[in-house]
Amino acid sequence: MLTLDVQTILNSIPDEVRWEDIVQFKQLNERVAVANDVCANIVGVNEGSIEWCSNDEPPSMLETFLWWWVVRPDLGSAIALEAPPELKEIISQYILKN
Repeated sequence: MLTLDVQTILNSIPDEVRWEDIVQFKQLNERVAVANDVCANIVGVNEGSIEWCSNDEPPSMLETFLWWWVVRPDLGSAIALEAPPELKEIISQYILKN
């Protein structure tokens, strides 16, 4: 079961985020590549923003957590608490590198 804080964050996810609102923007390309590798074409890159392009309806938890991690990698530790094992490993490796 998701904790209230994580559930609140997930419920507030916008489908499109402006570049200036993305945390750790310099590493965005790396996170987008990882996310699109795990879930094909989940993140669309537009001029000035990125867009969530979920493959499932409703979006899977993996897709949801991946999207939020792309936008808010600073919340990686909180996301990893609830994320599937595959994403936990990705987040752990990202935190160690950055």
